[in-house]
Amino acid sequence: MTTAAPALGLEPLEVDKSADDDLTLWSVTTIIDVLAKQALLYWSAEMTADAAIDNLATWQAMLEDRGRAETVKWLRDARFRRPKTKLASAPLGTVTHKVCERYALTGERPDREFVADLVRHEGGDQVDVRGETDVVGHMLVQFDGWLQRFQPSYQATEVCVYHPTYGYAGQTDAFLEIDGVRFCADYKSSREPRDSRGKPKTPYPEQVALQLAAYRHAQHAAVWRPRRTEKFRRRYYLLGPAEREMAVPVPEVDTGLVIQITPESCEAYPVRCDEPVHHAFLYVLEAFRWVQQTSKTVLGDPLVPGGGD
Repeated sequence: MTTAAPALGLEPLEVDKSADDDLTLWSVTTIIDVLAKQALLYWSAEMTADAAIDNLATWQAMLEDRGRAETVKWLRDARFRRPKTKLASAPLGTVTHKVCERYALTGERPDREFVADLVRHEGGDQVDVRGETDVVGHMLVQFDGWLQRFQPSYQATEVCVYHPTYGYAGQTDAFLEIDGVRFCADYKSSREPRDSRGKPKTPYPEQVALQLAAYRHAQHAAVWRPRRTEKFRRRYYLLGPAEREMAVPVPEVDTGLVIQITPESCEAYPVRCDEPVHHAFLYVLEAFRWVQQTSKTVLGDPLVPGGGD
């Protein structure tokens, strides 16, 4: 494995609001969330079924004491009630990304205390730090094996990119090179190494290809500490005039790469992220714009007799 000191990539700063002269750009992952995710629908239904079977006495007592509506709501929301001792998918992904990034850039494997501090920060006081540190440790072992097999050369990690013309921005996980091929790369992590059919987990190409194409074809890359904010569970990146002046071009790549990390394996899959895929992303962007903006302007007031006179 070879590494390079990155000229790009700083941890984003979370802010409460934008400045008056900021451009407010939608997050790429927020945009892609407009797509229906059949796997998540199946998963949420399975969580509800599990809750109904595992907590039969609980929901029957609730039905008698609180009524049907409260009981339905409790079962419906089962997907949100993950054990507080475990990291949810997003925090687990954050920890895994940071650990792998540190190892890739420094060549030194993060120690257990470093991982535990990240777990504690993401999970809070009730998280099982020891258990979750073990999970991340297994993932790091798999990532280490992948690094030794392919010897990637990292140009930069965690680079924020912007496309002011189309109004989006996002954060790439890495720009790297393997055997002379330049990749825009994204890490995907999963606590569960296998799907419901017992097969090894693989990435969802219909999502990650759009994500990587959006990053690859962005107009600017940040060499400053990026700013972002969140409203109603939607993420936005902020771009001011001075930042636009400092921006550099997005590194050129040949294609995309998604690196799937689980406690049992680490595999990298090439992903097309060329112009046709970027065009597909722009259609998704317009669907997102329709849902979040335009559709809210098309419904008029109820008709009244006599033409409203």
